Amino acid sequence: MVSTASSAPGRAVFIETFGCQMNVADTEVVLARLAEAGYHTTDTIDSADLVVYNTCAVRDHAEAKVRGRLGALKPIKKQRPELRIAIMGCMAQREQGDLLRQFPHVDLVVGTDQFVHLPQLLDRLADERQVVATDFGDFEAKDWSARREGTVNAFVTIMRGCNYNCTYCIVPTTRGLEKSRPPQQIEDEVRRLVDDGFVQVTLLGQTVDAYGKTLGDGTTLASLLRRLHAIEGLKRIRFITSHPKDISDELLDTMAELPKVAKHLHVPAQHGSDRILRLMGRRYGRDDYLRFVERARSRMPEVELLSDFITGFPRETDADHAETVSLFNAVRFAGSYVFMYSPRPGTPSTRLEDDVPEDVKRARCNELLALQLVHQSELFASHHGRIRQVLVEGPSRSDPEMLHGRSEGNLNVVFPRRGADGDRMSLVGRIVPVRIERSTSLTLFGDVAE
Repeated sequence: MVSTASSAPGRAVFIETFGCQMNVADTEVVLARLAEAGYHTTDTIDSADLVVYNTCAVRDHAEAKVRGRLGALKPIKKQRPELRIAIMGCMAQREQGDLLRQFPHVDLVVGTDQFVHLPQLLDRLADERQVVATDFGDFEAKDWSARREGTVNAFVTIMRGCNYNCTYCIVPTTRGLEKSRPPQQIEDEVRRLVDDGFVQVTLLGQTVDAYGKTLGDGTTLASLLRRLHAIEGLKRIRFITSHPKDISDELLDTMAELPKVAKHLHVPAQHGSDRILRLMGRRYGRDDYLRFVERARSRMPEVELLSDFITGFPRETDADHAETVSLFNAVRFAGSYVFMYSPRPGTPSTRLEDDVPEDVKRARCNELLALQLVHQSELFASHHGRIRQVLVEGPSRSDPEMLHGRSEGNLNVVFPRRGADGDRMSLVGRIVPVRIERSTSLTLFGDVAE
């Protein structure tokens, strides 16, 4: 069906994205679909003909934000009944038609595979009061174009879904089972990105290190990295997020061997207690995780490890929490995301009593965050006087007189935009040596090494 939106050029879409990098990548794809239908973006709801919220369902806090946004749109929709309101993403996939009953002024609910058909779904509103489209489809079968911002880093989704079914996690419900894109399709997309001027790609997947399993032809993330590494003009390759069970020796050996692959692994441990890990359904124990750390560091001594943790999971005791603290101290992560347990409707963990008081969850969360900052500060201080190879991404968001980029791992590095040689904006997209002079717990500061 031809989109009637294309017959009305100049329509404006306001879109807000919540959640992970994959949601950002999905937004880039949907913006390309809408552009084909004659839409352009706007920064304000007042000037929009279409409002889209790309939602996250991993934690209740993310959903609460969206509910607040939708509530605020009710009087606007009453004043402007022609305004179209669409919800896409994981919250839309989880709640489906229930969202229309809660927010009857919403026009369209679009799931995590159907968003690529948003223009056609909008056409249906000419004959239908509201539309719900949440069937899982064949998103991976086609190479969808995307409207990306910037010219340095591009997100490339290489697989979707997850087969692990951790007891607290809604992702298998909202994203479905694992599905990997064919490697040739991914290589073709990356080559086009390099032709368009991008120099770095970040490969995305819910369990990205499981890439290739569903293809059945022996393809692995390691073999994909080798294909992409050979692309002339591509300077750095990243991938997120990995599951400890799928970090193979082949993958670690490939990372260590290939200079374009960032020496950075985001591998959520989630907890330090074997008992809680079993309740979480994580399929590994504390010692398994520590063996992964040893395998990674034996090949790449300076590999930067990033993790996620949940505090206050049902039945977590002080002794269980102490095991997580001890894992923090044993590994000394380069970064960690720490969250209080938030029961998600429909997940197995909701059958367990949420018995850890909120103040205890918060205290344990704050303890881990404080410990992480100590470890980061010490790690960053160890780089003082050293030279890091930094891929420059552009002006710093907090100070336009500084340029920022990331190291061979994932450390955020900033340095003056102007030097003795004048303005350095020409360095954007290039890998430059930066001598580190000082640091905070979040950032390294330095200058270009002569």
